Amino acid sequence: MAKEIRNTVRLGIFVTAGVLLFTIAVYYVGNEQNLFGAKFHLSTVVNNANGLRVGNNVRYAGIVVGSVDDIVFVNDSTLRIEMLLEERVRDFIRKDAVASIGTDGLVGNVIVNISPGTGNQPRAKEGEIIASYSRLDPNAMLETLGSTNDNIAVLSEKLLEISKNLNEGQGTLPLLIRDADMAVDVAQTLKNLRQATESLTRTSKELQQAMGEISKGKGTLGYLIHDETLPHQLENLATRLDSLLIEETRPVIENLQKSSRDLAASSAQLKAATQALEDGDGLATTILKDTAAANNLRDILGNLEEGTARFSEDMEALKHNFLFKRYFKKLEKEKKKKD
Repeated sequence: MAKEIRNTVRLGIFVTAGVLLFTIAVYYVGNEQNLFGAKFHLSTVVNNANGLRVGNNVRYAGIVVGSVDDIVFVNDSTLRIEMLLEERVRDFIRKDAVASIGTDGLVGNVIVNISPGTGNQPRAKEGEIIASYSRLDPNAMLETLGSTNDNIAVLSEKLLEISKNLNEGQGTLPLLIRDADMAVDVAQTLKNLRQATESLTRTSKELQQAMGEISKGKGTLGYLIHDETLPHQLENLATRLDSLLIEETRPVIENLQKSSRDLAASSAQLKAATQALEDGDGLATTILKDTAAANNLRDILGNLEEGTARFSEDMEALKHNFLFKRYFKKLEKEKKKKD
């Protein structure tokens, strides 16, 4: 009987100790996971979870403030991460806070990091979705490092080849290094280039100064650019030149028009005369077309010339005749008086 009582007491102590240890463990785990404190939910949307699991930690400003409650597929390329956070950080997480998936250390567990916002935005509300930032995938970083190592290896081989060629004196660069005359020429070329650059710089400064003076209205060009009355003066001058040109050329144009009209009238008269000649009317047509008439007219003219010559001789004889000599002298005196 006493033995059964001792066994019962021992069993009771063992059960009590087990329950106590279980309670302490649950409390410890719940305290670590914040299972018994007040909580609120936030979400973020990402394209790749990068190995994140439910229950992983959520950090805010480097402090663990909650855990991942769930990961939901929105579509084939988008995931929504539900986060369960402690109530004590509600007042510090703003709407412009940014969530990102990272690792706890270099090769630690995947966690969610929440970066604080600017502080000017209002507080994030229960269940609100905050922005996300995609960090580099470690696998992609390793692939990039591998590719970089391959490129470095190829570059090292090329550098070794170039160094070998330099040592053997192959190519232009070893020639520049070993040829003193060429080095002098290169130095002179660089000197000339520096002088040309300095000259170009001075020219640019002078041009800037000139442009500054022009913009201020200085100089002839500046006056022409900034003078607002010049266009009106040029317009008035052009108007005056047009008026003067019209006034000067108008008489010439009128004379040309008159000459054109006279020429047209003369042409009409000449055409009429030509038509009359062609029609056979008048003495001129008869003379031109009738050969006998032309010969008769020629004989008549010859006789007139012969008669005129004889008349002149008779008049000369009369001047020397004593009967008419006084009369002709009187005529000469009267002619001289008139002159």
